[in-house]
Amino acid sequence: MRADIICGLDIGASEIRALVGHASGAPSKSKKETPLNSQSEILGFVESPTRGFSKGVVSNLSLLSDAIEETISKAEAAAHCKVRKVITNIAGAHIKNFKSRGSVHISDRPSEITEQDIKRCVESAKLIAMSLDREVVHLIPEKFYIDDKIEINDPLGLFGSKLDVDLNIVTSLVSILQNLTKAINLAGYEVEDIIASGVGTALAVFDRQELEEGAILIDVGKDLIEAALFMEEMLKDCFYFPFGSDDLTQALQDKLRIMFSEAEELRIKYGIVSKDNRELFDDSRIVIPSSKDERGPGREDAQSDHKRSGGNWVDSETSGAGVFSSANSDRAVAVSRQEIYNMLFPKVEEIMKEVYKKIEPFLKQKKKLPRIYVVGGVSRMDGFVEAVEEIFEVPVDMGRIRDSRDFHDVRFAGALGLMRYGVCKAGEKKCGNIFNVNSFAGRVLSRIQSIFSEYF
Repeated sequence: MRADIICGLDIGASEIRALVGHASGAPSKSKKETPLNSQSEILGFVESPTRGFSKGVVSNLSLLSDAIEETISKAEAAAHCKVRKVITNIAGAHIKNFKSRGSVHISDRPSEITEQDIKRCVESAKLIAMSLDREVVHLIPEKFYIDDKIEINDPLGLFGSKLDVDLNIVTSLVSILQNLTKAINLAGYEVEDIIASGVGTALAVFDRQELEEGAILIDVGKDLIEAALFMEEMLKDCFYFPFGSDDLTQALQDKLRIMFSEAEELRIKYGIVSKDNRELFDDSRIVIPSSKDERGPGREDAQSDHKRSGGNWVDSETSGAGVFSSANSDRAVAVSRQEIYNMLFPKVEEIMKEVYKKIEPFLKQKKKLPRIYVVGGVSRMDGFVEAVEEIFEVPVDMGRIRDSRDFHDVRFAGALGLMRYGVCKAGEKKCGNIFNVNSFAGRVLSRIQSIFSEYF
């Protein structure tokens, strides 16, 4: 079993994705080295349906454990190697951020600030009033101050008598961390690290300059939206909203009174949420056949005898319009893409306005607009990115994989970012520089290993 094998395990509400890789080059002692340009090689990647996990929490321990075991076993087969430890992610409304300031006295006369001084300063900032049911996931030093006057990003090696730090503390409920760790342990694997989902995905879709100048990641999943804000290569804040593709599917089901699976297929094939894609608003209609017909949603010519007004039920055997009832399951529904837009866009507009309210202060405090990327299954719907851009009134793009030779599947952005994070941390350990505030992974200091020693 190779010691340098790193597995990124992205546990989502719809899919579990595992990506196995390892460092392909010698670790660099350069302070400019980050996970974004760390050399890594992808050995194998797979995905499997998620079971026992929703809205960022474990809902069924045994089902999730089995799903994790199945996914990683397939990844091991694809990579032709064994996995012992994984780096996974966490997201959800249970994630909370705190701001704190810490301070330590170094000496009466100015002396050189050491790595141990920085650690003591960070630890002092961590000692804030926090309920016993919460645990620290990340400690992110935002600014250091020497002798209450000099503001600096990296105080290591400088001289001073007193050191202060402004700390961004990302926390989660202890029970959620414990349940996720136990599910992975039951699958036969150890948890090496747990980081915020937005941090992992950012390492795959942004380059270093974007993270330095300002970047916003919006991940729209099955039942959750995550918005992560980055500046100076640091996670500044993250927000979560209980909305996802299931809510759009539910809107179609409620309006058209069809099965959820039919509404899901309709959303995936024909969903459109932007006014800009008017060329897709043709006169043809989409017919969802009756339960007796297993063909799935299909197109119907506008001049067909079956054409009816918006979303009316059409008898599948006769040309006369019928009224749907639970007992009348042999009738089909016909709907146009314009009508689908009318059902979906208001939902998207409502939730994206809420997202914008959270990120608006971040946008306004910058002279240059940050890069905004949208990822997740919903982002691939026709017109979704354009709809977000229309609501935000700033440029928005679909996220894509960065700095990867022949790997471009954005669905694995989260797993790839987790693997890159692991490569960087492993490189820092080899260099004896685990506390490198100039690297992305060093700035996002994980506290999960201390949780394992305390609770497991």
